[in-house]
This record gives sequence, structure tokens and C-alpha cells, in this order.
Amino acid sequence: MTFTNFAEIMVIYNTQARRDLANILKGLISWKKHPLEYVHALQYVDDITDACDNLDDRTYHFDATYDEHLQYGDKVFTYKRNPHTTWYVIYDVDNYRNVYINKIVSNYLTKS
Repeated sequence: MTFTNFAEIMVIYNTQARRDLANILKGLISWKKHPLEYVHALQYVDDITDACDNLDDRTYHFDATYDEHLQYGDKVFTYKRNPHTTWYVIYDVDNYRNVYINKIVSNYLTKS
């Protein structure tokens, strides 16, 4: 009898990344210019989370280049929500391909 150990690759959110998602939701529903209804804002955050949850399936991970991003991790995933808004998911990948999400920030807070 042969046993094969298939370790499940995971996406793990640190406390800061979970806080970032909560703050994005709060910001969307309290946005003075155009607040979103709670259900729409929740779907927006769920869409970001869905993109993050699939990072462990990627075969290539882009290196972070902005100084602000490099403070939080070596890799970056760019989630383009619309023509004006891009979210950067900053993370690290270990030797087992587990993804550790450290920070989520918008293009409005990233300086080139």
C-alpha cells in the first residue's frame, strides 16, 4: 500500500491584510463622493478576496518594485477593478508555494 502526501497549498491573510479588507469595505460605504450601498460594497470586497484566494494557483508571481510595497512583501498581484482603480496585493510565497498576504493597497496610496 502506498500513501501519497498531498499537502494543500494555502493562501493566508495576516492581520494587516484582514484589516485592509475591513477598511476597504468601511471606506466604500462611507465615501463622501459616491458611497456604495452595503451589499454592493461587500461584493466589491468579496471580488478582491476571490482574486487573492486564487494566488496560490498562479504559476508566476511578479516581484514587487515600489518601495511602499517592498516594505510588506516580495511579490505583488495587481487587481484592476476599473479604469481608475487598481488594488495591489502585496505578499510572500514560501518554498511550498503557500501565499502569505501582508498588505492590500490602492493605486491612490502608491507613489511611483
